[in-house]
Amino acid sequence: MAIDYYQVLGVSKNATDDELKKGYRKMALKWHPDKNPDNKEAAQKKFQEVNEAYEVLSDKQKRTIYDQFGEEGLKGGIPQQGGSPNSAGGFFPGGSAQFSSSGFPGGYSFHSTDPTKIFEQFFGTSNLHEAEHMDPMFMFSNMGRGMPGRQSSFGGFGFDGFNSPTRGNKRPEPLKRDLECSLEQLYTGCTKKLKITRKIYDEHSHSMREEEKLLEVHVNPGWKAGTKLTYEGEGDVLPGRAPQDIVFIIQEKPHPKFKRDGDTLIYTAKITLKDALVGNGTLTIKTLDNRHVDLRLDSVVTPTTRKVFVGEGMPHSKDPSRRGDLHVYFDIQFPTQLSPQQADLIRQAL
Repeated sequence: MAIDYYQVLGVSKNATDDELKKGYRKMALKWHPDKNPDNKEAAQKKFQEVNEAYEVLSDKQKRTIYDQFGEEGLKGGIPQQGGSPNSAGGFFPGGSAQFSSSGFPGGYSFHSTDPTKIFEQFFGTSNLHEAEHMDPMFMFSNMGRGMPGRQSSFGGFGFDGFNSPTRGNKRPEPLKRDLECSLEQLYTGCTKKLKITRKIYDEHSHSMREEEKLLEVHVNPGWKAGTKLTYEGEGDVLPGRAPQDIVFIIQEKPHPKFKRDGDTLIYTAKITLKDALVGNGTLTIKTLDNRHVDLRLDSVVTPTTRKVFVGEGMPHSKDPSRRGDLHVYFDIQFPTQLSPQQADLIRQAL
């Protein structure tokens, strides 16, 4: 009885390449002999059919022949014009014509490939467990993207893409990770050591392994939140695609005393109403690099008063020798209540 390849893969006759890949992945994993130890003989037969179906339908020429002449025409040879029609609407083999009316060689005959080789080329591994855990999203987006100008063993499989993951393939989406830095670290610059674990595909053993690596991330003085640092090829190395990049995105931790506005630092000093009116000597501000800036309170301070220290702000990211300014604002602490005597004294004074 003739095999309906479309039915075997669970797809329609106008299925796209992606639908064929999804159908093959589902059925190949379902009928893999290692997954059916109690029914291995029947599973092996279905596994053969699934791989044969995909081998034919994923190849445009073979699929065209199958659609026109059916399985018998595909395997027995394309008939000459004038043969008897078969159930697929084509013709059974017959005569000695070199070319059929469809334009395909009359002597064409298909012989299916070892299903385990098709499985291995599709998944990049012969191991069932690894194939089951292979991410289908990147498989479907990269399958069939072999080296330009080279034909893979099976139409559309792109085996070269598996063997050469660093060549001829679009680089995958980078892995993005936030890198939190204190305002002090962004002021002085720093080096952070980060341990990463990435997946590596070994093309010789066709297996996946995990690798730990220590990355040194150098943060320059003056960098702002949102600054991106790209480490090319330091992410996962998986079959069918170039090594993944890792992108670290600088994030600024909140500071208890300072706020940042570009290269300007803002410091809010809390002072009493008394100090705001009559002064109280000197206010000392500890900078982000542990120096001290002295602010003398020798005049009346109002809620809108602002003091500016030129060159005491954040370094410029492109030229750390230049710095922004430090702006000091005041939070005047008013008393919650006054005694009658205190109120009278203030009336007299003002």
